[in-house]
Amino acid sequence: MLFAEIVALVSLTAALTRFARQAPQTEAARHWVAARSRLLDQLLICPHCLSFWIAVAGTAVLWWLETRSPLAVGLMVLLGWRGAYYVNKSLDQRRDQAINRASQSCLVCGAAYEDGVSIERRGMAFCSTTCWFDYLRTRPAPRKNLVSRSGEIIRQEMYPLSYKNVTNKEAHDLLQGAEKYIYIDVRSIPEFQNGHPSGAANVPVFHREPMGLVPNPDFVIVVEAHFPRDSKLLIGCQSGKRSEQAAEALVAAGFQDVTNVKGGYGGVKDPAGQVVEPGWFEQGLPTDYGEPEERSYEALAGRRREAGQ
Repeated sequence: MLFAEIVALVSLTAALTRFARQAPQTEAARHWVAARSRLLDQLLICPHCLSFWIAVAGTAVLWWLETRSPLAVGLMVLLGWRGAYYVNKSLDQRRDQAINRASQSCLVCGAAYEDGVSIERRGMAFCSTTCWFDYLRTRPAPRKNLVSRSGEIIRQEMYPLSYKNVTNKEAHDLLQGAEKYIYIDVRSIPEFQNGHPSGAANVPVFHREPMGLVPNPDFVIVVEAHFPRDSKLLIGCQSGKRSEQAAEALVAAGFQDVTNVKGGYGGVKDPAGQVVEPGWFEQGLPTDYGEPEERSYEALAGRRREAGQ
């Protein structure tokens, strides 16, 4: 019985508060009160105050109809007051969202927002996932959002399959084909020196320091300095984990044809030691050692500095 009365009190308080503060029928009364009493005007403006006194009045009526304990009275006032406030707050938010959506249009093609069809991403509207993906591919490089204050690469929100995945064998076949694929090895400099796919360029996404792997804040900048955004890039590391992060960062920076090489140079094994994804070296694919003069990170980063970038 008490629960039903509280629900009724919350509903009545929310409805009366909303009617008094927003209904066209009470607009003239609100202006009249505002012109004559600042105190009453503040009571009408404040959603907390108005719902509190309406909840008190409603509880008083219920107490007059049937005497209740002080605990029950206090509970009814509290829940009627706060419940009504949050009900109205939720309704106001939904109303504002509906108004905003009605005024929105697709950021790419300009199509009007349509409920159930359009999508929202980070405060922006798109008529379809196709337009969202087009925006991700063509937007300016958000460098400030690619690396956190601590220097770590931030995982990016992207359209599914915005970068592709291939095996090492498939990557080798692409490099041998006529489409001019470029292999970027994102491992640290020492790892690259100890062996890397033939013809690969080294741009570490992490540097190896005494305390461990440290993110390279210049990763995207160096890649942008040497490779156009429409380049066909194969991104590889030791096992495929770092290359996934690197691929995400490059796609977010506007590169349009990025492919992650699964298994990387060293391959992937399960906890039992069984090979899950064979690596480049394990499959006997063409391998170079040391630092090639034109494709080492020192050379690539140095040429970037010389160019004033």
